[in-house]
Amino acid sequence: MIANMKVDYEISKNLLYKVAWLIDSGRDEEIIEAAAICKTYITEASQRCGRDAIQIHGGNGFMKEYQVERFLRDAMLGTIGGGTSEVQRGIIARSMMNI
Repeated sequence: MIANMKVDYEISKNLLYKVAWLIDSGRDEEIIEAAAICKTYITEASQRCGRDAIQIHGGNGFMKEYQVERFLRDAMLGTIGGGTSEVQRGIIARSMMNI
């Protein structure tokens, strides 16, 4: 589980760097799709990591003293706030179809 968390972290970091590079490069036509892909992946990866962290901690993962439960609650908001994952997938699909 910890190895999967590291993989998710590295992929998320590289997606974010790609979006930043596109912004710096002025490649406006690619930014929206890349940002939607980035947001979708990062928010869903953070949920996976939160669920795995709670499982690793066992019953303690639900206790407020360990802050693992807080991470998962915050991660759950990521797929809702700023555009749900389904909205982001719609943006990606429209971009792929050049609509």
